[in-house]
Amino acid sequence: MIFAALEATAVRSYSIPWFMYGIVLMTLVVYALIEAHHTKKDHIIKFPEAVRWSIIYITAAILFAIPIFFFVSHQAAGEYLAAWAIEKALSLDNLFVIGLIFTSFKVSPKLERRMLNYGIAGAIIFRLLFIVAGLELLKKFEWVSIIFGVILLRAAWKAFKEARGGDDIEEAVEFTDKKVWKAITKVLPVHHEYVGHKLTVKIEGKRMLTLMAAVIILIELTDIIFAVDSVPAVLAVSPDRFIAYASNVFALLGLRALFFVYQSVATKFWALTWALAGILAWIGFKMVVTPLGLHVPVWISLVVLALFLFGSILISIMFPKKTPEHPIHIDDSI
Repeated sequence: MIFAALEATAVRSYSIPWFMYGIVLMTLVVYALIEAHHTKKDHIIKFPEAVRWSIIYITAAILFAIPIFFFVSHQAAGEYLAAWAIEKALSLDNLFVIGLIFTSFKVSPKLERRMLNYGIAGAIIFRLLFIVAGLELLKKFEWVSIIFGVILLRAAWKAFKEARGGDDIEEAVEFTDKKVWKAITKVLPVHHEYVGHKLTVKIEGKRMLTLMAAVIILIELTDIIFAVDSVPAVLAVSPDRFIAYASNVFALLGLRALFFVYQSVATKFWALTWALAGILAWIGFKMVVTPLGLHVPVWISLVVLALFLFGSILISIMFPKKTPEHPIHIDDSI
């Protein structure tokens, strides 16, 4: 019975009009032009500016659901919104670790926007590779969905322990610190100083990466680690390549602005960590039971996501508390 259900489960694919791809491509071009203009002169991003751009990118992401609704299907539009909301919510943990990296390596606030843009550009490329690879696995081996679900349930348990005040954050950053960073400095020639916004510099006739370039690589590798959770979560909602990738693109484009907003309000909305654990657990459960024949409608996932996200924000406002900070040092020595 179980194997029959597994065989019946197929990766769904929508008929996507060509101009939908054009909209996504045009959005990426416009984003690149905007950021190229703003990074001509590095400046510190203030909270009002970050909020303004966050609203713009969130609005653009939601509006993109309209052509999906009319030219693809209402089911696809619901999947897109759910996948986008999941990616946006899961990115909060990523932003927290990026903030720790910036602090530990004493990144100038003026360089943060530029470095985040490099990270976003890399993430857009790697997410496409991960989504395509994940869908191919699901097409050939439907039971892989159960493995993805277990990965998400494990991530939910870690997020739950983190919300309770456990040491999972420290373990995660320690992993990034001692393994990834030390590997970067051993494999690549790194000059442990910032040289304006240059990525490379010539030292005694030898071309080396600046500290800025090395930290960007560290951020990129950190995003890849987080993609292990977020990509399966998105595929749990929409097994269509275009819908899954478009939701990631629109979520990632708003990541830079969201970072500066999140840095200012993270401690105020303390319950978001609990919401993250709940979202991961729900999606993990959904991935495990779907190939076994239990299919959860998209609208239910949307309602669950909304309850977790808006409920956590409301609880944080109603019961404010000061979240203790645990400064974590990342050794930037060779």
